[in-house]
Amino acid sequence: MTIQTEDRREITEAQERERRELAEKIMVFARDQIMVSLRFLDRALFRMPMIPTDTVFSYGVNGREIFFNTDYVLCSFREEPNLCTRAFLHMILHCVFSHPFQYEKLDRACWDLACDIAVEKTILDLGLADVRLADDDTLRRTVKKLESYVPVLTAEKIYRFLLDNPEAIGIFEESAGMFERDDHLYWIPKRETDAGERTGDTYTTDTRTAMIGCHEADTGEEGDQAEDIDEALVGQTRDEWADVSQHAKTDLETFSKEQGFGAGSLLQNLKETLREKHDYGAFLKKFAVLGEEMHINDDEFDYIYYTYGLQLYENMPLVEPLEYRENRRIREFVIALDTSGSCQGSTVEKFLRKTYDILKNTESYFKRVNIHIIQCDSKIQQDVKVTTDEEFDTYMEDVQLSGFGGTDFRPVFAYVDDLIARHEFHNLRGLIYFTDGKGTFPERAPDYETAFVFLEEGFEIPDVPPWAIRLVLREEEL
Repeated sequence: MTIQTEDRREITEAQERERRELAEKIMVFARDQIMVSLRFLDRALFRMPMIPTDTVFSYGVNGREIFFNTDYVLCSFREEPNLCTRAFLHMILHCVFSHPFQYEKLDRACWDLACDIAVEKTILDLGLADVRLADDDTLRRTVKKLESYVPVLTAEKIYRFLLDNPEAIGIFEESAGMFERDDHLYWIPKRETDAGERTGDTYTTDTRTAMIGCHEADTGEEGDQAEDIDEALVGQTRDEWADVSQHAKTDLETFSKEQGFGAGSLLQNLKETLREKHDYGAFLKKFAVLGEEMHINDDEFDYIYYTYGLQLYENMPLVEPLEYRENRRIREFVIALDTSGSCQGSTVEKFLRKTYDILKNTESYFKRVNIHIIQCDSKIQQDVKVTTDEEFDTYMEDVQLSGFGGTDFRPVFAYVDDLIARHEFHNLRGLIYFTDGKGTFPERAPDYETAFVFLEEGFEIPDVPPWAIRLVLREEEL
């Protein structure tokens, strides 16, 4: 009897090994099919090992490994052979678009849905026969409906729309299951695996912990070290995939011209992923000048001589602390606001408030300043000079925009040059021009740094003259 039991166990283990090997062959086949059609994804396709697991229902990816459920792969391949290839490409695009590496900072329900829609939209546009599914026509109709609200369907833009319009989430959640191909639980950072069940999840803490590769959350010093290692690993993975994305974008631009296939959505998402992120506060510091202000300078104060004098001469110090220090801050500055018809008043006000808040809250400028806020379209509409916080506050309490005509940048520069000639400025370091860019630029470079700040609203951002700085912001960054 014992021998028969062992033989039966051996047969069961052999069958399970055979099933796993067959599932692995299907996964390799899916990867190779994608490689034949999309060779510019070569680095993405072959960088992650494929690991069978029973702790996830279908598939999962974390940027370092691809996970698959053996039973699901076999059953789905039998029912619809293209489904495995579709899921494999779906997971690869998640990584190429950096979707898993932003998860912990966002609303996860919205981000899950936004990422899945963006990836499926990209796959539909590619039109590959190897990933075509029976319900693709239904998906296209749902995507078409969303495009009426969000013309450019990248995950970031869809996410912003869903956050701003919570009532829309329910509309698209009804068909969310059609967009899902993998389990995003693998995107959760390791240190969160002790947090209990998350709303909507069917996995317990122990299951989620096993899925991510740790059995119990560490505590104390070892736990802190584990968190640091995990954060470093996520950051490293994000940087590695940024290189992969750049390589894919470069190859795709050449490949799509040669082949002439629908890579529009793919390129849009890659550009979104590789878009340079700007710190507007750090950007403003480019216009700072070195100056002195009344403030005890502890860094240059020698306490040894100070205390020695107090001891030797009975409370008479040998040196006094310096009552000033040098800082790089903004003293003279020009903010030009394009109030032409194509620049909305609310957006202009947001930009001005953002600039003001950074200047005021981060101590980026001196107590006494000389800042001119110029409203302009094709001519100068208004010039308000502020020299203190109080004057800035008064101006911001009731901002009245005027103009709303065409756009010509030249009058602002001519006006500022005239102010300099009249000694209104003594050491003007910079001018920031907030605009949509639809105007005529000066031919000659001014004697001060100039930056044109654009708001990304879906239209093409124009180039600026070589002597100017170009900065593109998003409305959420304001």
